[in-house]
Amino acid sequence: MKKLLKFFALTIGGVIILVTMVAVSFLVRGGAFRTVAAISPGQCHPVELSSGSAEDLQIDRSSGTAYLSVLDRRGIVEGKIVSGTILALSLNTRDSIPGSALSSQPDSFRPHGLSLFNSTDGSQTLVVINHAENGEYLEIFEKQADQQLFDHAETLSTPLLREPNDIVAIGPRKFYIANDSGATNGIERAAEMLLGIGLSPLIYFDGSNFSIVVDDLKSSGGINVSQDLSEIYVGETGGESIRIYGINEDGSLASLQRTIGIQAGVDNVDVDASGDLWIANHTNTLALVKHFGNSDSPAPTQVQKLKLTGEVELQTIYENAGDQFSAGSVGARFDGELLIGSITERKLLRCQIDS
Repeated sequence: MKKLLKFFALTIGGVIILVTMVAVSFLVRGGAFRTVAAISPGQCHPVELSSGSAEDLQIDRSSGTAYLSVLDRRGIVEGKIVSGTILALSLNTRDSIPGSALSSQPDSFRPHGLSLFNSTDGSQTLVVINHAENGEYLEIFEKQADQQLFDHAETLSTPLLREPNDIVAIGPRKFYIANDSGATNGIERAAEMLLGIGLSPLIYFDGSNFSIVVDDLKSSGGINVSQDLSEIYVGETGGESIRIYGINEDGSLASLQRTIGIQAGVDNVDVDASGDLWIANHTNTLALVKHFGNSDSPAPTQVQKLKLTGEVELQTIYENAGDQFSAGSVGARFDGELLIGSITERKLLRCQIDS
């Protein structure tokens, strides 16, 4: 009897220790114990977005235009039926206001990640993830050199789109898609969230077919490519890192070149004119979840610059507890400015970068 009681006591004690370890690990990875600094590159001013928040943005550096993925995301959380759009913001003047970038769009359009590809003939392609009411789609918009607005050209879908988050184009009809999750059931979802197991797939579309090129990402929130299209940068929200892969001629990925720890939940990744990466991070994902449910509860915003040439250097350019700008999800540099978009804020921040 004593042996049986001892066995039960040890078993219960082991379960308590295991649960405690999982809980502590979850809180640490969620950023519950992190402190938030107050860092700004210079003076910032808001650009109001009346119709929603800009979770992602892409800059056309040839024209000085930022394309914004705008949607009332808080409205979706509240169960409202909403539709979004793509807006264009000129960065050539300080007082410009966003205007429509599209001549047409799908009836049910809930844009998320987007990517811009410039062809040598002056035409442009904008590919956008669409969380439509009836499923997950990829929308392709095209604009000729003599046009002002993008026309909706095509809708693509595949069962491989489970929770698509970000997309990057390497051609007019060739792109990679990052998925937030790869879970197919509740147990796998719990393993992703509680244990940090990587199940998220990276998808490649070669112009005809979709395929999985990486299948063990820890919740991929942002991707981008180098200017010469030789490398892809894959941000892991759950893995708190940037993975760098080489890109083969057929679009498949070479072996993993390196992984760079970020120590925060990576969201969107932008590449500036000099090749540096600008990374928007969620330093406290638990605060972010609370922010979704309560707009009065702020979530921190952090934007870092990652220099890859020579010695790797990671520098925090903007950080705020959420009182100025909450739930920042994308940061992109254009000339002497840093643009910051948010999952929930109905505004952008345009920050001067002091020399």
